[in-house]
Amino acid sequence: MLEHLGRQIYRRRYVVLAAWVVLVLLALPFAPQAPNNLKPGGFTTDDLPSVVARSVLRDRLDISTITVEMLFEHPQLNAFEPEFIEAVDRSLVELRGMPEVLNIRTHTEEPGRVSSAGNIAHVTVGLDLPLEDAVDFIDDALATVDPSPLTFRTTGGPALYRDISLASENDLRRGETVAFPLATLTLLIVFGTLVAAITPAAVGGAGVAIALAVVFFISREVDVSVFALNIVSLLGIGIGIDYSLFYTSRFREELAKGKSVEDSIATAQTLAGRAIFFSAVTSLIGLMSLLLFETMVLRSVGMGAVIVILAALAAALTLLPALLGVMGHNVNRFRIGPSWGSSTRTSIWGPLSRMVMRRPLLVLIPTSALLIALVLPAKDLRLGTVDATILPDSLESRQGFDILRDEFDFALNTFVPVVVTFEGDPFDEQNLTSLYAFGRALETVPNAQHVVSFVNLGPDWDVDRYRVLYERPESITDAAVSGLVRDTLRPGAALFVVESDLHPFSPEATDIVNAIRAFQPPLGQQIHVDGGTADLKDIVDSLYSRFPLVVAAVLIVTYLSLMLLFRSLLLPLKAVVLNVLSIFAAYGALVFVFQDGNFSGLLNFEPLGVIEATTPILLFAIIFGLSMDYEIFLLSRVQEAYRRTGDNAGAVVEGLEKSGLIITGASAILIVVASSFVLADVVVVKAIGLGLAIAIFIDVTLVRALVAPALMRLFGDWNWYLPGWLDRILPEVRHGD
Repeated sequence: MLEHLGRQIYRRRYVVLAAWVVLVLLALPFAPQAPNNLKPGGFTTDDLPSVVARSVLRDRLDISTITVEMLFEHPQLNAFEPEFIEAVDRSLVELRGMPEVLNIRTHTEEPGRVSSAGNIAHVTVGLDLPLEDAVDFIDDALATVDPSPLTFRTTGGPALYRDISLASENDLRRGETVAFPLATLTLLIVFGTLVAAITPAAVGGAGVAIALAVVFFISREVDVSVFALNIVSLLGIGIGIDYSLFYTSRFREELAKGKSVEDSIATAQTLAGRAIFFSAVTSLIGLMSLLLFETMVLRSVGMGAVIVILAALAAALTLLPALLGVMGHNVNRFRIGPSWGSSTRTSIWGPLSRMVMRRPLLVLIPTSALLIALVLPAKDLRLGTVDATILPDSLESRQGFDILRDEFDFALNTFVPVVVTFEGDPFDEQNLTSLYAFGRALETVPNAQHVVSFVNLGPDWDVDRYRVLYERPESITDAAVSGLVRDTLRPGAALFVVESDLHPFSPEATDIVNAIRAFQPPLGQQIHVDGGTADLKDIVDSLYSRFPLVVAAVLIVTYLSLMLLFRSLLLPLKAVVLNVLSIFAAYGALVFVFQDGNFSGLLNFEPLGVIEATTPILLFAIIFGLSMDYEIFLLSRVQEAYRRTGDNAGAVVEGLEKSGLIITGASAILIVVASSFVLADVVVVKAIGLGLAIAIFIDVTLVRALVAPALMRLFGDWNWYLPGWLDRILPEVRHGD
């Protein structure tokens, strides 16, 4: 079928080219607009217990969960001086009248909102808006703020996600600006001629343009995370050029044998096209697994990646043969350097493969030990969620976050809001008694230093004293107690805040959430737990309760696909196991760099102390497919040689000689593209780029060059074993000539 398709495309090459030109021209106006409809965030889902608790806080207690944190500062004035207070009040006048503003808390009401030096005041503006609407709202709202003569900064959720969107767009432009020229330069080194180098880059670019245009139209109807765009661009450039590189190399190889242009296209389409098709299938298996998760960021990346891989596959199997058919022997024009991509050229891969065949155990043992050593740091992986530290300190929301953290201990300690819902008045005899008992129980939670609530005013207070105090709550004269009653109580709902000096992402902090949720409330009452620690626990539980099943499904489907392609029981198993090792080595690198902070100065980021919870899942889906590409490219050539000669060791040597340089070039391009995202400002994007680059480097140098061929040498003819009954029932994948 592929051979027939190749010949038909060659005979109608100008029609196919014209169709692609029209498609690209239609896509070009929309591709740059892809970021316009993308959404910030996407790391949680509405049904998480902590998110439900947040809704209860808003609906039952009028406590906003979406806040803008404002910081007013003056080098000389004290925050309690009249001029300072006047400037803050004047700045907030128009905000107070906006229907979207639920409440405003200032330092004049809460003196603790002033820095230790006394010259910075912290104001919190609660918004009655979803996060996406709040991001759109704050720019217009903050334009009404005139803080003169004070310096003014904003941070908090809406400002953070606004800046993440802006930084992600800048990262995308910077990455593409660096990646495309470097990828083309790598192609020039591989092929040695200008025409051959530009062709895969042009085909890859066409695929990316169409994919981004499709993402633009989809994002008008479906929520798509802003983080998806960077991954789509990275995959589109890397995979599109990889497929085209492999195809173009095979086409030039067939031309060098003296075949006609049409026959060279037909052979490349049959053999390289088959490998490209199955490479795309394995990549799709891994990346489509992201669609099984409910979080928007994972689904968005999965959807975008599927689109860009399908676009790259279509371009490689239709646009590229048409383009090569038009160029013919001109693909070798304008030689600039030696053709390292020539299969006939002597390279390190030939001697290396023969050395591995002679001493497989001597190669396998130390390389496997090194691979395991690279994997070991992954055992210390700690998961967390994003905050402003993923942004560079040049952005206002990050600067504001740093001030809150340094001056007000923001996000350093654990605060667990707990909402108890019930029927009736909180001061009723039954409700007051049960709420008092619950407040006392919270004080017994391990590592809970303090509990703030209307029934936790003092350690020696018994329930009778609270009954007396709240007989006439409207007559309470103590301002602190009166404020507590006003802010934390409503008919049918009461707020308790459990405080601890533990870091919110620590395992001990998670134990606090678990202990609170383990309480059994009286009949008719419900307990809802919110806060950063609860949010992290719920996100991790939601993602990683499903992740093992997703991994198992991906491994099984990939194994079956490779068994169908290579007619072997053992080779697919080897490929799957080695891919998993490559992925865990990437996890180890993430822990070493981004969690522990090694090279943070060189890479220009602040160590997170954790790995963002969706990053390991994203890397699994991306790396699994990309690593399998190289395995398929390699084994396709090995299988060709084995079917022709029946010599396992000789086939491995020939396969490595003929595919090694192309795999080196393809991996170099992907490493260059992935490494360009290390320049990103957003640390999550930086981590994915570096993790991907390291995984590909390890995969090509250790796994494909050394471990895989050593294992194939040791397995011998068992590599190609498939029971006869299974061979008969499996559909045949034709290899062509």
